[in-house]
Amino acid sequence: MKTKLNPTLLAGALVWIVSGCTFPSHGTMVDRAHVGRSMNIETGDIVAVRDMVISGQSGPIGLTGGGLVGHAAGSSVGQGTGSSLAGAGGAVVGAIVGSAVEEAATRRPAQEIQVKLSSGETVAVVQEAKDGAFVVGEHVQVLSGGAGMIVRRF
Repeated sequence: MKTKLNPTLLAGALVWIVSGCTFPSHGTMVDRAHVGRSMNIETGDIVAVRDMVISGQSGPIGLTGGGLVGHAAGSSVGQGTGSSLAGAGGAVVGAIVGSAVEEAATRRPAQEIQVKLSSGETVAVVQEAKDGAFVVGEHVQVLSGGAGMIVRRF
């Protein structure tokens, strides 16, 4: 007796397994584009903070994965031409849904941080909130240069 694998279940299991794959790193990760660039460092106090979300990415993974799952689900309906049409429709819908899921899954929490610098100037920086949330009144460093601006704790 042969058992038939459910393509939707198989694709879901593959996404679940791959999403947990990360490589461990020690220390702070730096984008290679930032290496060797000089930056000015100023100090200041945070005067306002606003939570934001950095939009995610829609790429070939969600588009292709969703399309394949949608095609497999659609083509399993009926036979002949009807099955082909359902597969094509499923692929289009799956690609749209897959792209939306990838974009939502890759969104990141961020903050817009307004800092009154020691020079008296006020700057606003939007950055990913990966080192914990900043709060009003916190004394921070602001690094600025070729790579943009970064707010960091001492």
